[in-house]
Amino acid sequence: MWAHSVNSNGVRHELQKHLRSVAALAGDFAAPFGISDLASWSGLVHDGGKAWCAWQDKLLRVEAAKGRVGLDHKSYGVHLAHAHGLKPVEWVVAGHHGGLTSAGEVEELREPADEDDERLRAAAWADTEKRLRVTVPEMFSKVPALPEGFAPGADPMAKEFLVRFLFSCLVDADVLDTQAHFESCAPRLGADLDASAALTRFLDRRAEFLRKRPQGRMDNKREQVFQAALAAASHQPGIFRLTAPTGTAKTLAAGAFALQHAALHNKRRVIVAVPFITITEQNAAVYRDLLDPTEPAAPRLVLEHHSHVELDDPDERGTHHSWHRLAAENWDAPFIVTTTVQLFESLFGRTGSKMRKLHRIANSVLILDEVQALPHRLLPQVADALRILSEHFGVTVVLSSATQPEMWEASFPDIHPREIVPAPAALFAECRRVRYEWRTDPKPTLAVVVAEALTHPQALLVVNTVRDAQRALKTARTLAGAGVTLLHLSTGMCAAHRRQVLGEVKSLLQRKEPLLLVSTSLIEAGVDLDFPVAFRAIGPPESIAQVAGRCNREGNLGTDGLVVVFDPADGGMPPSYRTQIDKARQHFGPDLHDPEDLDALSRYFPALYDTLGINRDKSVAKVIGQNRRRWDFRSVADGPLTAGGSTHRDRELAFRLIVEDTVPVVVPYGDAAAREAVAQCLASLRGAQPDKTSLRQLQPYLTTLRRRTAQRPDIAAQLAPVIGDLVEWRGSYDDGFGIVLEPETEDFLL
Repeated sequence: MWAHSVNSNGVRHELQKHLRSVAALAGDFAAPFGISDLASWSGLVHDGGKAWCAWQDKLLRVEAAKGRVGLDHKSYGVHLAHAHGLKPVEWVVAGHHGGLTSAGEVEELREPADEDDERLRAAAWADTEKRLRVTVPEMFSKVPALPEGFAPGADPMAKEFLVRFLFSCLVDADVLDTQAHFESCAPRLGADLDASAALTRFLDRRAEFLRKRPQGRMDNKREQVFQAALAAASHQPGIFRLTAPTGTAKTLAAGAFALQHAALHNKRRVIVAVPFITITEQNAAVYRDLLDPTEPAAPRLVLEHHSHVELDDPDERGTHHSWHRLAAENWDAPFIVTTTVQLFESLFGRTGSKMRKLHRIANSVLILDEVQALPHRLLPQVADALRILSEHFGVTVVLSSATQPEMWEASFPDIHPREIVPAPAALFAECRRVRYEWRTDPKPTLAVVVAEALTHPQALLVVNTVRDAQRALKTARTLAGAGVTLLHLSTGMCAAHRRQVLGEVKSLLQRKEPLLLVSTSLIEAGVDLDFPVAFRAIGPPESIAQVAGRCNREGNLGTDGLVVVFDPADGGMPPSYRTQIDKARQHFGPDLHDPEDLDALSRYFPALYDTLGINRDKSVAKVIGQNRRRWDFRSVADGPLTAGGSTHRDRELAFRLIVEDTVPVVVPYGDAAAREAVAQCLASLRGAQPDKTSLRQLQPYLTTLRRRTAQRPDIAAQLAPVIGDLVEWRGSYDDGFGIVLEPETEDFLL
C-alpha cells in the first residue's frame, strides 16, 4: 500500500512507513508539553484511510498525470479516534489538510448525513481496518489514554491550545516526511539552540562593538539595563517585563536575558516578535551581527521571518530548498525574529501553513518587543495566550516596552510579571532627556506648527495621518528657507523609498545640517534617530512617549531635548485615537503628568480598557473566547457566521491584529535600472507561467492601500492587475511622499 506517488527516483512512498515516520516525528515534537503518545497515535491514524482499496487504485490511475486522488481518506482516522474517545485526535486528523474547523464539520466527517454515503463508508472502513491491522497493528494495540491536560476539570482554554499544538505536531511531521519522500532524503530537522555558545559569542561581539563605538552620555544607563537583564535571567521561568526608557538598548538587553535564561534553564530557542516590519528588519540585522557565524558553511542561528524577507538564501548554495525557506515554514531555527502578526495569527489561526510552527514555541524564550503596540481589543486574548504558554508549554515571556500596557489587571489579576530592571521609575527619572511643551489651548493650525518647527535647525514633526503628513510637507516647501532639507516618511512610500530616506536623515543629523523630517507614526518605535527637537500631534500617551525617544536619544543635550505636543485645529486622526486621547487628557498634559510617567501610565491603561469595554459581553475578545471554548477554530480565525443562516462570516469578530483589508501595490520608485527590474518582474508575473521569485524581488517596491480605497472608481482607474491581489500603481508617485491620491480621508494604514 502506498501513501504517495513516485518521486524523482521513481519510488513510491509506502503507507506503513509514512504512518510510522509521521508518528515518530509528531511524538518527538510533542515531548516538551507532555502529549507525545497522543501525537504519535495521531500520526499513525492520520492517513489510515489511504489503505482503502479504492483510494489505492485511484492513486495509480492519476500518478502519471500527477493528479490528485480526490477521495476522502481522513474520515477513517476521525472515526477511529471517536471510537476510542480521543476527541482531540478527531479534530486534528479532520483538519490535517484543510485546517482546524468546528464541531459540526468534524461530525459531518464522522457521520455523513446521506445513508448511501454512510453504507459505502462503513464497507470501505471495514476493508481498510482489516488491511491496517496486518500492516500497522500498533494502531490498534497501542491506543493512548487522554493526557492529563484534557481531563474534565482542566483549564478549558489550555485544552484548546493543546489541540492547536497537537495539530501543529501532526501537520509539521506530515509535511516533513512527505517532503523527504519527494526529495529522496531524510526529514530535514534543525538543531536546537546551544545557548551557552551563543551567549559567549553575543557577549564577545557586543564588547568588541562597544570598544569601537564613540562613548555617549547614555552608555552607563544602557550598561545598567544590560547587567540587570543578565542578573534577572537566573530567576525561574515565567513572565517578565523589561520596562526601560527609549534609547537604553532594550534590544540588546532582551537578547542577553533570553540567551542567559535559555542557558540556565535549558530552553530550546529564542523568539523575538515585534509589531512593525521595519523594526523586524532592524532587530534581525542586530542579532545576526551578534550571533551568526562568519564562516559561510557554518550553521546560522538567526531566522528573520516576515512577508518582506527573501525566501531563498543570499549565498546561493544551490540546494533546491534553502535553509531559510525550510526554517521559515516551521521556525526550525535556534533564534527567530518575526512580527507579532506572524506570531499571534499563527497561535490563533487554523490552517496548517500558519500553524506548523507552533510546537517550536514550546520551551522557548519569547520576547515581545514594543508590546504597547498590540491592539487593545485583543489584549485579553493575547494575555490568555501568554499565560497558557507560560503555565503549560514552558515558555518564558518577556514584555519589552518603555510604556508597558497593563494587560493583566482586568483579565488575570493574580499574574504579576517580574520586572527585569529593579525600580524602573527611578531609572526613568535618571534617564530624563526631554522637556514637554503643550500647544493644545488654543489649537494651532498645521501651518503654524510647521512654521515653528522650521525655526529649529533640525526637527522631527510627527502627525496622525498620511494626509496631514503630505499637507505638512507641502506647507514646509513653501515656508522653508534655502539650504533646509525637507523629508517625509509614511506608508504611502514603498520600503525602498523609506530606507533611502532614513539613511539620508541619519547622515544629515550626523553632519548637523538643516533638516525637517515630517512623518506619520511609523517613526515612533525602534527607529534609531536622534533629533534635538520633536513635534508630535496629540495622540495616545504611549505614542507621544515613543516620539520622545527620537529626541535627544543619546543625551548629548543633557535634559534639554524638546518635545512639543500640539493639537492641530485642522488635523485628522485615526478613529481609534479619539477615545484614547479623551481618556489621556485626564492623566497627561501641561498641568498633569508627562507621557513617560510610569505611575500615570499604570492608571491610564486600566481606565482606557474599562472605557473601551475590552472585557464586556459581545466584545471581540469575549466572542473569540467563547468560540475557543467550543473548539470552533474556524470562527476564531475567520469570524463567526452572521445571523440568519448566512454563510458569510463576521471578520470583525475574528482574531486579526490588522483589521483593515489591504491590497499590495507595486509603485514606480528608483532609478532607471530599478524601474526596469520592476517592469521585468511584472511582465514575468503576468506571463503564462508566473515566476514566484519575481514576487520576492518586488518586495522593496510594495506599499499597501486599504481595499475600500483601491475600489474607489478614481483610484481603481489607476491600478492595473498583476496576479492575485497584487496590483500596479500607474498614477503619480511623488519622490517626496509617495503615492499621490489627494485623498479626502485617511486612506493608508499608518
